[in-house]
Amino acid sequence: MEKAADKVSLYNTRGGWVSRDMLASITDRRRYTWIVSVLALIGVWQAAAMLYGNTFIMPTPWMAISAFGKDAIDPWIHENLLLTIRRVMTGFGYALVIGVPIGYLMGYSMTARRYIDPLIDSLRQIPMMAWVPLTIVWFGLGDGPTVFLIAFVGVFAVILNTTAGVEGISKDYYNAARSLGAKPWSIFAHVIVPGSFPGILTGMRVALGAGWMSVICAEFVATSAGFGFLMVDAQTRMETDRLMGLMIMGALVGFTIDRMLLLTSRVLARWKVA
Repeated sequence: MEKAADKVSLYNTRGGWVSRDMLASITDRRRYTWIVSVLALIGVWQAAAMLYGNTFIMPTPWMAISAFGKDAIDPWIHENLLLTIRRVMTGFGYALVIGVPIGYLMGYSMTARRYIDPLIDSLRQIPMMAWVPLTIVWFGLGDGPTVFLIAFVGVFAVILNTTAGVEGISKDYYNAARSLGAKPWSIFAHVIVPGSFPGILTGMRVALGAGWMSVICAEFVATSAGFGFLMVDAQTRMETDRLMGLMIMGALVGFTIDRMLLLTSRVLARWKVA
């Protein structure tokens, strides 16, 4: 009976209710698709390397993977990578502290939104790299410019998604809370915060991804240490294979950070994303 029950047990997914066997089949299919995609990318890469016939311009996949393996066990690489991750997390924290309250204010008050929205829309159109020279003047070289740029890039994603999360709350919830005698603070704590939480998590995921990409660019010019600096060092030494190995490492670290935040979102907002 237990085996039969297991086979017919249903799981709620974004596409509806599916059985355990069907869910396992979908998982296997996704894993197979991922493997095929990676092998196809390696094949195209190898073909391009053979076409160029110049390992300086286009190293082979094996050369890049070999360089990645050497960098993965290098303590100096680890030190610089951890420094970059610390900068990302610091800037990400500033983005949350600034962006969430502004997003709540814009989502709840149309008056506040009319005043703040033009400023937000104007500032977020300025390219991130345009701020680099000014941040160096303000903060000098080191952590200051990179942390500022990460916070600056990420704060807009947090603001916009928090605002959208608040606006997406059904008016019925507000009316029900008021009919039960809830005060404004109680409405905020028990309606707005949980209702907007999935939107905030989405904004956090976008902000963290943008922060990881922007810190690499900022470290190209604004620091003498960090993961981006390692890429500049490899380019200066004309070690293209090592540069590509570092790119692979950066992609894996960014992917891992994104998956961890996505898993956190699914746990904390299970009622919404399940």
